[in-house]
Amino acid sequence: MQNKQNIFFLFFFLASFFVVAQTTALEEEPPKKIKERKDRIIADFNYDGWLNMPKDIKQKPYSLGGNAYLMWDYPVGYGPFSLGFGIGLSTHNVHHNGIITYSIDGKYTSIEPRTSGYKRNKLSCNYVEVPLVLRIRTGNGHKFKMAVGGKIGYLYSAHSKIIDDDGKRKIYWIKNLNPIRYGVTFRIGYDKITLQGFYALSELFEKNKGEPKMIPFSFGVGILLY
Repeated sequence: MQNKQNIFFLFFFLASFFVVAQTTALEEEPPKKIKERKDRIIADFNYDGWLNMPKDIKQKPYSLGGNAYLMWDYPVGYGPFSLGFGIGLSTHNVHHNGIITYSIDGKYTSIEPRTSGYKRNKLSCNYVEVPLVLRIRTGNGHKFKMAVGGKIGYLYSAHSKIIDDDGKRKIYWIKNLNPIRYGVTFRIGYDKITLQGFYALSELFEKNKGEPKMIPFSFGVGILLY
């Protein structure tokens, strides 16, 4: 039920911005229509994190990830607005001091503090995503840019990576991770450089199958390549 409410909130959020954009464009004197489609290849570099981590679990400051998108840019009427949507890949990496453990039947996943030393310890989640945003481009050459919207993604790969005195190893098939991730996005910048962020409305683990209320988030720098 909670997931359905979150999905409804996400689409209501997107629809609200679309309506506001259309209303604003009609009320003001129509400027020159944007004809040139821009910002169709995007690369983001992120700091990744989780909210509501379990007690005694802490993440490291070098938790870095990224996104890459191919976008379709569709001008909306007259004015500085356009609608952007597309497809892309995202990697979300969190370095932390925990160890992933399972209940005896494997139906519940916990993150417990590590009791042994380590050099690197992270959980990496990789998604294929579909973003949908309302874009605003103003100023000389439409170089000031802002975009608000959301994205939904499917988890196609996940693993933990550990480096300690026993060497380096990766563990795949992490159980009970939420296969669907969705949330709201924001971007603001000038010309080809932007600041951007993402806040998930879905939890890291499936409901009642893992650590509760852990929310992924990311923020960082984006480059509009083309």
